[in-house]
Amino acid sequence: MASKKNSVLIDEESVSTISGLLHQYNDRLLADDSLSDLDVLLLSIYLIDQKHTKSGATYNEVKDLFIYLGRKERPNFGVAIHNAKKQNFVEEKNKVLYFSIKGLKRIRNVLGQVGKSPVYIIKSGENFTAIKLFEEFLVSEIKDNEILLCDPYISPSTLYPFSVLKNKVKNIKILTSNIYESEKFKEYKKKLEKETNISIEVKNSKKIHDRYLICGKKCWSIGSSIKDLGNKDAMIKELDGVLNSLKDLFLERFNENT
Repeated sequence: MASKKNSVLIDEESVSTISGLLHQYNDRLLADDSLSDLDVLLLSIYLIDQKHTKSGATYNEVKDLFIYLGRKERPNFGVAIHNAKKQNFVEEKNKVLYFSIKGLKRIRNVLGQVGKSPVYIIKSGENFTAIKLFEEFLVSEIKDNEILLCDPYISPSTLYPFSVLKNKVKNIKILTSNIYESEKFKEYKKKLEKETNISIEVKNSKKIHDRYLICGKKCWSIGSSIKDLGNKDAMIKELDGVLNSLKDLFLERFNENT
């Protein structure tokens, strides 16, 4: 999850437990933009402490991790250090930073944000990046062997990102209203099924409008048809409190159509 240099500073298990605050992007980990530089500084100290299984992170270790998590060295790191000391969140002894009681309470509050779900932002005009981001979403969020996808407009390109789920997902049920390039879609569907061993079943319904994806005990809204990702600004966001009703609706529509 971390680069070779920073993997020395980060405990993989600790990172996985706070994934709501960190976002994986290729070989990088980026702190959520809801976190202040001060909180990212404290989070850096926390991760290093967890890795070493003891209190105390050197000044340089904290600076390297702070930058690795997407924050600037100048002037941000220096300002964050100054504020952390001024507010009595940390103490420094021989260039080693330690949490104070106040700092421990602050980092516990920060870690309390872990329950929030990440939002994946897709920007207009970044079609390739959009597909890569959707693939990262699938790899990170899909934890069950069946996917229910509702997307009114699909095409052969709808299938591309799901190849990353080879050996992870067994079934994909797709509910749609329109299939562009239908013959080509059938051809690509067969090839994807053969190469990934994922069974794909498609049903047609004229009653659907929204785009969403359900897997296991989670569901997400998708702001754009998958085939059009990157054409316009859109986001993928987890939906709370509607899983059972949305899944029942999907299956009702899926089972009443061919």
